[in-house]
Amino acid sequence: MITSAFTCTGPYAVLIMLGIKRVENRSMMPVPAEGRCAVGCSKSFRKEEYGNFIQWASQALTPEDFERIPAWGDMKEWPGRIVGACDYAARRRDDLRLEDGDSVRSSSAPYQWDEGYAYWWDLSEVVCFDRPIPCRGNVGMWQMSDMLAAQVAVADSLARSVGTRVSTAWDASCIFRQAFPIVGKDEGVFVLPLDSACHTLAAPILVSLGSASMTAAVSPKEIFAEALKLGADSIILAHNHASGDPVPSIQDRQLTGEIANLGKALGIRLQDHLILTQTAIHSIVV
Repeated sequence: MITSAFTCTGPYAVLIMLGIKRVENRSMMPVPAEGRCAVGCSKSFRKEEYGNFIQWASQALTPEDFERIPAWGDMKEWPGRIVGACDYAARRRDDLRLEDGDSVRSSSAPYQWDEGYAYWWDLSEVVCFDRPIPCRGNVGMWQMSDMLAAQVAVADSLARSVGTRVSTAWDASCIFRQAFPIVGKDEGVFVLPLDSACHTLAAPILVSLGSASMTAAVSPKEIFAEALKLGADSIILAHNHASGDPVPSIQDRQLTGEIANLGKALGIRLQDHLILTQTAIHSIVV
């Protein structure tokens, strides 16, 4: 259960999300001393600061790590938002031994961030959210509201599902169900892009949201846009029926046919189209 978040500077948020910075200095030990928490980005993070960070990174990081740093345009929505989550384990700085992995080692020299605080956190299992989550958090470690914690839990679960192998409709439905809290009582259409070995390339992507029969308004081009960007070999489509009836409508079947045909032309196979309710799954055979 994720109930807490910590806020750090923009550059540090980037390095943590990339897995380059695996330790965090803090003035106080969190309670409990280990667990999972959300990672927030400072509200003061601006393009100018990012430019200075890029200059520093070009000299301090290995070329491989520097190449992984995203452009400002990919992260301009980060300031003042929760951008990911990680596991943490806190311990006293007096017990710190750098050779045991407290610094991230490169081919040349270890990266070291020692801000002199009494406690260090070892960070692991880091995931970056597809969409930053707005928040009203404080600087440092802070307790999230129940509503925000629920949002973060969904985003964390989805981010950690990336790379999962999907072998059956049931496997796919378990991943899609994690995303459906996003749509609430509305009807949402999601796409799950897969590689050639049927591993997920991203969390389910919401391509349409609205009232019942939204599939009639979905553009097949929108469905394939992200799949093409990710180089997907196939996709699985899913949407929920808020009515609780999993039987596909005429529009559902028409959309399935359109997507399957367009997928053939694009070289991206439609594996399945699932209709989900709270208790049922209906697969529209392609």
